[in-house]
Amino acid sequence: MVPPIPPPSEALSFGSLLRGWRQRRGVSQLALGLQAGVSARHLSFLETSRAHPSQAMVSRLAGALDLPLRETNDLLLGAGFAPRYPQRALDDAELSEARRALQIILEMHEPNPAFVLDRYWQIILWNRTQALLFRNLHGRSGSPADLNALDLVFVPGPVRESFLNWEEVAVAVLRRLRRQRARVGPADPLHDTWARLLALPGVKALDRTTGTPTILVPMRMREGDRVLTWFSTLATFGAAGDITLEELVVESFFPGDEITRAFVAELAASERPACRP
Repeated sequence: MVPPIPPPSEALSFGSLLRGWRQRRGVSQLALGLQAGVSARHLSFLETSRAHPSQAMVSRLAGALDLPLRETNDLLLGAGFAPRYPQRALDDAELSEARRALQIILEMHEPNPAFVLDRYWQIILWNRTQALLFRNLHGRSGSPADLNALDLVFVPGPVRESFLNWEEVAVAVLRRLRRQRARVGPADPLHDTWARLLALPGVKALDRTTGTPTILVPMRMREGDRVLTWFSTLATFGAAGDITLEELVVESFFPGDEITRAFVAELAASERPACRP
């Protein structure tokens, strides 16, 4: 179950939000001031609420801190300004071209699997091959709207059990999620998701895994009497001005060996299921 998207943190003041983000980024007031073109003294006044920022100053500091759009809105609200960036549903008419682009990407990636994730790793869209793989693993068809990629990997079940190198894959996903958590506010549900995952069997020990990450972590999965090998790439929208679009990720999977390529060719000839939500 994915936690609901929270409302902006209106209770937090601009000063406390700014100080918290500066500290999380590990930069001094002097360094942030140089990046944003403001004196360290003025930053100190802003953090202690002895000065109030203009809307332009809030946006400049958010840019210097490399904040996502959702967190920039929180910073604006904390300073008493209206949020600047909208968050529309993906089926909103304003996002119709973006949704069409996502569908084209998924279709063009056939016969290889691919899906679209939101901020909380909920699967929003997938292509025909991804739907077929899910059906093969679970013995039934499913809707992407009901599935969360983190749960599929970490919660004991058909997907987790199909991985022959589950620990290696899980470590890579945890590292990716840890990087994502560093870019969100302290009250974001991703932190609760992290705690929930660590409470699952065999996961907490993996978070303490050290060493140099593998150059490219393969996913080796059992499919009947075959072992399939996949690797994936991630893609996002460039210069998105909508929160929904900025947070979407297209994960595309590619065969890692000849056995998997042959499997994909066989799957391409299968009956076409309904793949859209």
